[in-house]
Amino acid sequence: MDPNAPETTRYKPSVNIDQAPRIIVPLLFFGTAYGFIIVTAILLIFLAKPLAQGMYGLSSILVMVHCFTLGFLTMTAMGILHQWVPVVFDVPPWGTRRALASYVGYFLGVLVLVWGFAAQGWLVVAIGGSVLALSIVWWSVGVLRQLAHSAQARDVVYHGLRGAVIGLNLVWVVGLFMALSFLGWWPTYTVLRVHIATALVGWMGWLILTVQLKLNPMFSMSRAEGHTSGIPLILSAIGLGWAWLSLVSSAIAFRIGAVFWVLAVLATLRQSGEVVGHGKSKDRVFIGVASAWLLLLGASILALWLNPLAVIVAFWGLLTLILSYQSRIIPFVVAVAVAKRLPGPSFKAFFMAQAMHSKNQPIVTGLLGLAGAALSILGRTQRLPGLDEAAGFVGLFLIGTQLLNLMTAMARGRHAQPSRP
Repeated sequence: MDPNAPETTRYKPSVNIDQAPRIIVPLLFFGTAYGFIIVTAILLIFLAKPLAQGMYGLSSILVMVHCFTLGFLTMTAMGILHQWVPVVFDVPPWGTRRALASYVGYFLGVLVLVWGFAAQGWLVVAIGGSVLALSIVWWSVGVLRQLAHSAQARDVVYHGLRGAVIGLNLVWVVGLFMALSFLGWWPTYTVLRVHIATALVGWMGWLILTVQLKLNPMFSMSRAEGHTSGIPLILSAIGLGWAWLSLVSSAIAFRIGAVFWVLAVLATLRQSGEVVGHGKSKDRVFIGVASAWLLLLGASILALWLNPLAVIVAFWGLLTLILSYQSRIIPFVVAVAVAKRLPGPSFKAFFMAQAMHSKNQPIVTGLLGLAGAALSILGRTQRLPGLDEAAGFVGLFLIGTQLLNLMTAMARGRHAQPSRP
């Protein structure tokens, strides 16, 4: 191949951008997720006093937690996968109507569930949980069918994504165990730990470990061959198995599971370092990503002692990780939509996205994520509500900087479109 040829001619992508869905689908999920994370940050400010006192069982705190986990984390993940699965696995995207119906069902389920928690109406919680479970099952079946029809190799990415989708369904299954625990069948706090672990490890953990096997080589312009080990996925799954075993044994099983999570994070850091180290691009997104994984390592270590702060640190880690990657993903989604309207190969979107995104936003994200986690830890350990309030303001500022940069990227994308006659 001619080394002097234009970059868009020499570049051969490993994904099929032409399979990308209409931009309205992922952006609708992303936009709603940002609404939920803003609400979460505001609630963090107003609930600073009970948080500093460790009153995690309050209904208002349950609202805040589920706004983050269901409203932000899972809503964001669904939006990413609506874009990612067709492109990576070269399968047709969902029809727009079906995707919008999936969004509406899930969104309503989250709203009703959160409303039930806020009103302490357990019948409403049950209705919201049922709608949520049905919408998750319907969405999951659609994703699994896409994977089944893909001609791509059944590799680590394929099996990792299948495992993550199954993990999402296990989350609501454990939710049923939570309801039974209120009847005295199991110790409530034991089931709560497993519920949280399934959500953070079995669903979000597996999804992130899988998706980054594609994202890290793409952002670092590195070859993925030899660096797509499934060891982090296997270690995290073993840890989750031990956590589930604690339902019928003792908390020692959960602690053993946490050991495997520590090993999984260390293996991830090593694997990611190898990929980025062999890459041609030193994208600053990996500063934010590294900060996030350090927080997740800290959360895994805290889980060894069954410390509730592990959940708070993990939340900050996931927020930092998602916002860091999103600073590159959303400009890419916009670039794909624009590239389809412009002459030339559609994979020029890779290079258009690089011109759209903010180079330094991931650094800001990493620093603010670490600061927010530190304030939350000190607020709880020192029982100082003011520090928890400060953490909420840090979160709002972080979200504001992210939205500003994303809107700038989208504005640049609009300018790249051909003028109308």
